[in-house]
Amino acid sequence: MLKDERLSHIRARLRSHGRVVAADLATEWNVPVDMIRRDLRELSEAGECRRVYGGALRLQPNASHIRARMGEKIPLKNALARQAATLFKPRQVVFIDTGSTNIALAGSLPRDTPLTVVTSSPAVAVALSDADQIETIMIGGRLEGTTGGVTGSVAVQALQHYRFDLCSLGVWAISAEGPSVWDHEEAAFKREVLSRSESVVIMAEASKIGSGGRFPVAPLETVQTLIVTDDAPTDELTRMTASGVTIIKVPVHD
Repeated sequence: MLKDERLSHIRARLRSHGRVVAADLATEWNVPVDMIRRDLRELSEAGECRRVYGGALRLQPNASHIRARMGEKIPLKNALARQAATLFKPRQVVFIDTGSTNIALAGSLPRDTPLTVVTSSPAVAVALSDADQIETIMIGGRLEGTTGGVTGSVAVQALQHYRFDLCSLGVWAISAEGPSVWDHEEAAFKREVLSRSESVVIMAEASKIGSGGRFPVAPLETVQTLIVTDDAPTDELTRMTASGVTIIKVPVHD
């Protein structure tokens, strides 16, 4: 099989399956595994996939601006948010990250439950402004327009004052290798949040499962609970269970 043919087939396999395994492709096409690794390296350097141990993941497209995403898939995000809200207990100190589903989570928290919520998202803070029993603390830093949250060294430094009972982490993509994002500063900020969190929950619709962002945040073992829509790819969810993460499926309603 010629190189251009291999690359074309790898692209198609990534689109249809989300990931490829170098050894499997080498066996299927009867070529050396090192040849497949070189192909994957070339595609990764061209920004067409993200290499992981033993293969590669489909890159999750960079998200649209937060204002646009807040108006998309509202019933689905509300369903994920309602499930996540059941994990929050009275008098906890929690972190709610950026992202449109986390904004929905802020709106789903019971208003009579005393909580301290620390957030890097102005929209999350606004969504909690009517909750008298919830103390809301905004992290300062450089505002990133696409995510709608703050990041950078100032934001990382501000986290030094907190320890969290629970964190709801926003991600671009998540796979058996762990959550990932598109920006290196955002990845560094989220790693600091994880290091200060007793428990971590991630909400993800099916399109985020089994793909990757450019910058990995942490291994999946750092996540305790993953809440997904029930149309998420079964093969990838099966791989994820090996990390010990608890997976909760939320029904998708048309």
